Amino acid sequence: MYLLVFLTSGVVAVICKVALCTLIERLGPLERHPIRARIPGAMMNILQTVLSTALAWPLGKLWDMTGIGRLITIPLWHWLEPLGAAGYALQFLTLIMVADFLAYWRHRAEHAWFWPIHAVHHAPTELYAANDIGHPVQVWFSLLFISIPMSIIQFDGPEAPIAVGFVVSLLSYYIHSPVEAHFGPLRKVLVDNRFHRIHHSLDERHFDKNFGICFSIWDRWFGTAYDPAPDEWPDVGVANLPPPRSLGEYLLLPLQVGRDGQAAAACAHDAGAGGSCLTCASPSQRS
Repeated sequence: MYLLVFLTSGVVAVICKVALCTLIERLGPLERHPIRARIPGAMMNILQTVLSTALAWPLGKLWDMTGIGRLITIPLWHWLEPLGAAGYALQFLTLIMVADFLAYWRHRAEHAWFWPIHAVHHAPTELYAANDIGHPVQVWFSLLFISIPMSIIQFDGPEAPIAVGFVVSLLSYYIHSPVEAHFGPLRKVLVDNRFHRIHHSLDERHFDKNFGICFSIWDRWFGTAYDPAPDEWPDVGVANLPPPRSLGEYLLLPLQVGRDGQAAAACAHDAGAGGSCLTCASPSQRS
């Protein structure tokens, strides 16, 4: 019963976030996409939520059974509780920054080692909130890189991680939205849609740039930042990899990566540059 409630709340949350971002996209668009065009992506988001929950649930239970999270604890709330309201604010900010820092490295690992799975996210040639899709198997990477490390941090209760997850997820949808609203000078610290579009670009100079979801500081610190020009709005997608048009294509798309000309060309490009792909299905020519 708890799993059903958790699953239902997750689907409702996805629908609300996609609907909110879609409304914002209609109010101040840089690109206009009809509502009908958004339906496949919205359905993929819902399926992703359902399957990700199903895949994550047993692994989460297995991690809980190990008891490691109870043996190793970072007493964050114990340190911050004496600060009162300021402690709550600092806890929220700390959790968002830690989660985003871990997400940055998960994202880089997906490009380096798990590209066939992550390519699903990059396949759309039109970016908007409903097209912020990801393959359900990606939940295992999130568990490994984010959920498990954060499980050893002490919170004041379940409200904090739920709120953090909602904010990070909402920002993830927004940074894919083709809207006029952006963060301007705050982009030096925060990720906005113009900064993140570079990450999806088909232009080779943009490859493997701007991995951050919430904060751009990680990209700046680790040498992966690319600041877009005011009028820079590149085409997006993955070369020779059409975006999924149905739920079946969405689930099976990773099987296409590594067997088409795009992957072969990428490996040849690496060899010519004196480098090498980590795997044949993990090309450096990725957007």
